[in-house]
Amino acid sequence: MIEKPTAPGSDRTSVVKLARREGFSPASIWRWMLHGVRGHRLRSLRIGGRRFILEQDWADFCAALNADLDIAPEQAALTAATRAERSGHELDGLLGSSASHRKANA
Repeated sequence: MIEKPTAPGSDRTSVVKLARREGFSPASIWRWMLHGVRGHRLRSLRIGGRRFILEQDWADFCAALNADLDIAPEQAALTAATRAERSGHELDGLLGSSASHRKANA
């Protein structure tokens, strides 16, 4: 049986596909490529007028940001939605029962 060679570029992804996969806005990915976050820029390459991100560059970018935060590995794995949900619960706790009362009446 002949093995199919790995397609060139199989380790790269487009800005939109990366954003969908990771749960971010494509605008955020573009901002990270152009301006960076906390001194770290997301590397990308342009092929035929389109931008792509190599999987290794994405992993390096995430590792650099997480190293800056000095957080536990299980915290780094939380998705954006989970972090937002936890923040909402913390906010509810800080605001007390008046926030819960307003939510129930809305």
